[in-house]
Amino acid sequence: MVMNELLLPDLFTLLDSLDWGISIFDENGKFLWVNRYVLKCSGRPRKFYEGKSVYDFQSLGILDTPVCSEVFRLKKKVTHLQYSYTGSGTLGEFIVTATPIFDSNGNVKYAVADRMDVRHLKARHELVLRERQQHDASKIKVESKKLELIYRSGVMEKLVKDVERAAAVASVILLQGESGTGKEVFAHYIHENSPYRNGPMIEINCASMPESLLESELFGYTKGVFTGALNTGKEGLIEAADKGTLFLDEINSMPLGLQAKLLRVLESKSITRIGSTKPIDVDFRLIAATNRSLVECVEERIFRADLYYRLNVIPVTIPPLRERKEDIPVLTDFFLDKFCDRYSLQKKFAKRVYRTFEAYSWPGNVRELKNIVERMVIMSTVSTITINEIPQSMFSENGFPAGPEPEMDEKERIRRALEINNGHREKTARYLNISRRTLQYKLKKYGLN
Repeated sequence: MVMNELLLPDLFTLLDSLDWGISIFDENGKFLWVNRYVLKCSGRPRKFYEGKSVYDFQSLGILDTPVCSEVFRLKKKVTHLQYSYTGSGTLGEFIVTATPIFDSNGNVKYAVADRMDVRHLKARHELVLRERQQHDASKIKVESKKLELIYRSGVMEKLVKDVERAAAVASVILLQGESGTGKEVFAHYIHENSPYRNGPMIEINCASMPESLLESELFGYTKGVFTGALNTGKEGLIEAADKGTLFLDEINSMPLGLQAKLLRVLESKSITRIGSTKPIDVDFRLIAATNRSLVECVEERIFRADLYYRLNVIPVTIPPLRERKEDIPVLTDFFLDKFCDRYSLQKKFAKRVYRTFEAYSWPGNVRELKNIVERMVIMSTVSTITINEIPQSMFSENGFPAGPEPEMDEKERIRRALEINNGHREKTARYLNISRRTLQYKLKKYGLN
């Protein structure tokens, strides 16, 4: 062809390696050169294109509408959805973009068209999404990181001692507790203090993906077993946890079908990849976590009773923050130091902030405390952060900490409201949902002036 002599060999090699079609035309729409992808899609040799134009292809019924004709007419880049027959005789759907190349007089001298198979693009898009979901949903941590649990309360001191004893053996541990209580932190602490600490720590959230994706993540698959599967196959996370720890968070969300497969793995100490019949031996320590009562899940028939009994070897219940309020000040200071260091700031909390934190019920537990401390550190404009910087969402309509709290007498409620509002009486009255006159009367009555 003409262009064979005009183009450098290295450029030919580059264009032939592309995973989409490239066609070069002269000003009359005749083919000058096509890359290997075009030949592969059409099933025709390069010689077939010599001397032919896109209009010939249209008359032969190979193309429906030649995009290049619009490029010559409009003298600008054009993109169309084009249908043409492939070498197998099937009708393919392609996105074709033709770009004009002008001579010194502004006339179209050449046109270059790139051609992408819509079906191929969709398959690639699904594969990339799948890989991204897998990356986001699972983390493999091979390097050990020394973890420290932050607490002061007696209930946590006893819990940590129990956890350390349990970590020293290879038994299954079931972590139970409300969302945000620190189950993931405990899981890593157990791994670091276990016989498996030199192996990988593999973790996955069972609620973060659909059943089909979760199955392939956990068990892996052989090559070509489903559309979008890697050509090499893929190792599952259970297999990757060999000689280490597997942490299954929110196991209460695991579909029933996978619960049965997991039970078989725990009984047989082996897994079978999807699409294979060959079992692979695995040795790992399982830590499961749930934010719901598995007993209730069994009663609702959304969790297998036999798997529950298999998991409930060493149950560990992490109490909510509202039941260990002694830990709130030390956790507050820990997060304060952490975020001041991260953002290169020098800040501290006023005493009233600690008292307000201790009075709050923390429905989001440690995670909520961490997020609020970070927000206050970032958003405050003063070095000593006062109670006025506390997010209003922490307070109910009458200005007191939201959530279930022990009943306070009226004097104590007014005293706290004054603290919250820095002694400002107008604001205090609004928080208490009473008039300023009524507030004045009660202040005098209780000697709070």
